[in-house]
Amino acid sequence: MIAGLRIMFAYPGYDFFANVKAERLPPAEYPRLKQILIENFNYVSGSTPSAKPNDSIASILGGLDARGTDRERLEGGVIGFYVLFDDKRYIATTIYLLNQESSRRNFQTPEEYRKLRDRFW
Repeated sequence: MIAGLRIMFAYPGYDFFANVKAERLPPAEYPRLKQILIENFNYVSGSTPSAKPNDSIASILGGLDARGTDRERLEGGVIGFYVLFDDKRYIATTIYLLNQESSRRNFQTPEEYRKLRDRFW
């Protein structure tokens, strides 16, 4: 990694909604590192109970190579897991959409979560 940022996002009055990690990768290493990140994404997504791919993410974020998955139920610490690649700038961004105690989050159903997720993009 050449440079990296970690950014936490929250809606006012609530716990964190998203943990975002953006990394600029060395151009010469980018294809290999991207493949490792894709394999990691596939492994984590495949081993997460009730995870369902979000196939519309690539069209929402036009121009980025994007993959994402969301749990169908509000369980576990991470509800959504996304990885985005900006191949022109050699940037890989990992996004964890977080679950919190129901009293500390601003969604109470999977549908409300999906609406917030889609507004987040």
